[in-house]
Formats: sequence, C-alpha cells, structure tokens
Amino acid sequence: MRITNTLLHQFAQDTVKQRKRSEPDLHAAYLLGSLRSDDPLLGGTTDIDLVLVHKYLAPAERETAALTPEISVDIFHKTQDAYQEPRQLRRDPWMGYPLTFNHILLFDTDHWLEFVQSSVTAEFHRTDNVLARVNAMQSAARERWRTLFTMPPESYLNWLDQFMETLSLGANALAGLIGSPLTTRRFMRTFHERIESLGTPEVWSSFTGLLGCSEGFQVDHKVLIEAFGQDLHHVAETVTPPPRLAPCRHPYYVQGIRALARSEDPTNMLWPLLSVWLDIHLSLPEPSPGYSTWQAFLGDLNLVEEVSEGKTRALDVFLDQVEVLIEAWAEAYGF
Repeated sequence: MRITNTLLHQFAQDTVKQRKRSEPDLHAAYLLGSLRSDDPLLGGTTDIDLVLVHKYLAPAERETAALTPEISVDIFHKTQDAYQEPRQLRRDPWMGYPLTFNHILLFDTDHWLEFVQSSVTAEFHRTDNVLARVNAMQSAARERWRTLFTMPPESYLNWLDQFMETLSLGANALAGLIGSPLTTRRFMRTFHERIESLGTPEVWSSFTGLLGCSEGFQVDHKVLIEAFGQDLHHVAETVTPPPRLAPCRHPYYVQGIRALARSEDPTNMLWPLLSVWLDIHLSLPEPSPGYSTWQAFLGDLNLVEEVSEGKTRALDVFLDQVEVLIEAWAEAYGF
C-alpha cells in the first residue's frame, strides 16, 4: 500500500466518524503528532495521533489499534473540562502546542474547539508564555533530580526510568524555546537540530555524554534491534501491555529504529531504543528473552548500576547548563 498524507488523513476522518456513532458524547476531535508534518513516515511506518474530547466522561486515557501493518491509530481521550481555561493552555506545552497548528480539527460541535484554538493560539509564542512553558519543564526536571539524588530508588531499573525522565524534561525545556515537545522516535534528531539553532553545541555534548554515546560510539545495531523486537513480542504474550507497547505499535518502533540505525547518524536510534526497551522491562515481572543483550547494551552505554551515582551528579550539571541558557534567552528578550 502506498502511504500518502491524503490516505492518512482519510484514515483519521474515518476513525472519527466511527467514534461519533459509538460514542454519543463525543464533542470534538483533532490531530496530534507527525501527521501534521509533510513527512510523517519513518521506516515506512507511522501512527495517527488523535485526541477525542468528550462532553462528560472519557472511556479511557489512551488506546491504540492497527489500521494496516504499517499504520496504527493512537487515541487520547479527554473531557471538555480540560479546555475551560485557554489562557492556561498557552502555558502548557503538551496540550497547548497541538492547538496552535492549522488544519487539525476533524470534528467540532458548534465551533467550540475552534474558539478554544483561537484563544490558545493568540499570544502563544509571546516571550512570557514561552518562558512559562520551559520553566515549568525545567522545574519539574530539577524536582525529579532532587528526588533521584536524595532518595535513590532501590531498583536500578526504576533509577534508570527516573534518570531518563529527568533528562527528557531537561532536554524538552531547552528545545521548548524553539518548538513543541520532542517525540520518542525523533527525539535525538530533533533535539540536535534545535541545539544547533540555539548555537549551544556544549549542551549536545553533555546530553550524549549522559547517554554514553559520544562521538565515535558504535554498537551492533542488528543484534540489538533483533533482541528488542523479540522482547516486544514477549511482553505482549506475557502481560497485558500498556497501550504504547501494544502489538499494533511494534512495527512503528522496530522499523523506525532500524531506519535511524541505517541513517547518516545512527546514534539517533539510541533514545527510542533505550526508552522503549526500558518500558518493556518495567512492564515484565521477570527477565525477558533478550535480557542479556539489554544488559550488554547498557554496559556499552556505561549506564550500569555501578555508575548511577556519578550519572546522577552529571545530570545535575546538565540541568545547570539548561537553566543558564534559558536565563540567557530570557535576558536577551528583555525578561
């Protein structure tokens, strides 16, 4: 099947039409994610990210389903109460940013969401609103770091999860000076582009150093991706996986990561591989079939338990860099 933007938008419209019949309190629907871009495919796969807004009650927080072997739909459910304060959404990077894009509305009762969208978009990129968004993420990153430093988790996997989440918040705080939050598959590629735009290469060196993938780093991509794919299937067969690890999303991850591994900069595969594989191990009660390969991968990245204290301290330095750059940006814009 030839996958085009037209086809993807038709799938999105069809999904909303079906939900209007099955969910009578559906109030609005709009697009998120890569479908807003001109090139949503990575490794020949993509997902259609939808938000369904309900008048009274959301049936679930998130659900996923397959549309074709290469395309899945990722649905986030919300209620209209979440949109009552459009001015506050201007300061929310996760909910606010999607509403600033044109041509995302798929269904809208009485132009309700259109009004919300226009209110959010107004002055969204004003300096004080940008700073409110990035400072909120930076504050969250700093608070998580304090917890990580003062009360380290007993489980190493939980430490790694908090470490990655803190690093993600810090990176997103800086990237938020330019655009919307970073997505899992394109996290490193987009972050690198924004760091270059900001003229702060030292942050990229700190970020890759924390991940253990500085210049010249090499791994056996084929072995890693094969073990990762096996563990994706294993988690679906062993437990009820969270929606992000549902079987319909396996090609989205595996083929996307494989495409990044074959690109001009293979290190871009490391963030999605590490973060999704970590989710797999956190979801399993016992070690997976690919556990030994996973451990070897962490060893190659020097993300092992023995260095966790040092990594936590290095993460503090990275967050300091981010804070200084945000303050310099604010000063340059008169704040």
